[in-house]
Amino acid sequence: MTRPLLRNITARLEADLEGTGISVGQRAIMEALLACKRATAPELTAHLQISRQLTGRLLKEMTDSGALLSAPNPRHKTSCYYLLTDESRDRIEALRKTEMDTIAGFAARFSPEEIHAFRTIQAALNEEFSKSAKP
Repeated sequence: MTRPLLRNITARLEADLEGTGISVGQRAIMEALLACKRATAPELTAHLQISRQLTGRLLKEMTDSGALLSAPNPRHKTSCYYLLTDESRDRIEALRKTEMDTIAGFAARFSPEEIHAFRTIQAALNEEFSKSAKP
């Protein structure tokens, strides 16, 4: 049941991003930066639970394309902060609004208690499997 759900979510994200020039990975970086305003590569890696190599590649692509800005980090000379450009912020906000409108329509079929129970189980599953996935 989980594998088809994950495939369908990914396919939906890819379909929603078609024609935008934004990949699923880039969208994840944008969404994380929208939430936290600025972050270092290690902070994004930990937040998104992806490899350092993937984070680095995505940040380089997005900085080179002008989708992200980098700013000095006074606490660490070699680890800069990454920030969304105004255009990138507008793009991720528009994508998120469309997604949230879709989710709101779907969620209306369930009670607040059912949604809370789902989130509790999902968080527990994520925590359990993230522990067992680490060497």
